[in-house]
Formats: sequence, C-alpha cells, structure tokens
Amino acid sequence: MAAQDSTRFVIFTEGDKFVAMCLEQDIGAQGRDSEELYQRLQTAYRAERDDSIARTGVPFGDIGPAPQRYHDMWDENGDGVHRGRMYPLPDHASNVRALAA
Repeated sequence: MAAQDSTRFVIFTEGDKFVAMCLEQDIGAQGRDSEELYQRLQTAYRAERDDSIARTGVPFGDIGPAPQRYHDMWDENGDGVHRGRMYPLPDHASNVRALAA
C-alpha cells in the first residue's frame, strides 16, 4: 500500500497503557503515557516506512491495513469521539482520533 495524504490512528487505553494503531497500515505502538506513546509511534512508523522502502521501493509497500476491529473502533466512535491532544505525526500522518477505552 502506498503512502496516502492522510493517515488515521485510533488512540485508546488498554489496562494502564496508551495504545495507538494506524488504520491504513498495520503499525502500532504503546506507552505508559501520551508522551511515551507519541515517541514510540514515531519510531515504529518511521522504521516500518524505511524498512518497506528498502524491501519494496515504496513506503509501506508491503504493509496491509490494520485488523478490522480497529477500523470498527474508528467507525463506532465517529463524531462522538473524545478528541485528545493532537500531535504533529510523522510525515503525512495528520488525521487522529483519540478513543476512550
């Protein structure tokens, strides 16, 4: 899958961890707090992008979308979703919804 103009992430808590999952590519991260989550998400997203370029010549060329349950989380929370802190995400990733657990 090629890079897109906008990348959506669902951000939610799972136990005592914050979790972020990219919908367009199956890339995720977790952290003890939002700052750690952001750092780990940037690291994972960039590493997967760079690795896929090395393998296929295309950013995210061989990384499929996230499992359906994360897309369902995005859809089910729609306009009623709690919008948390917005971060400037790596490269083109800009469309974020924060989901309450």
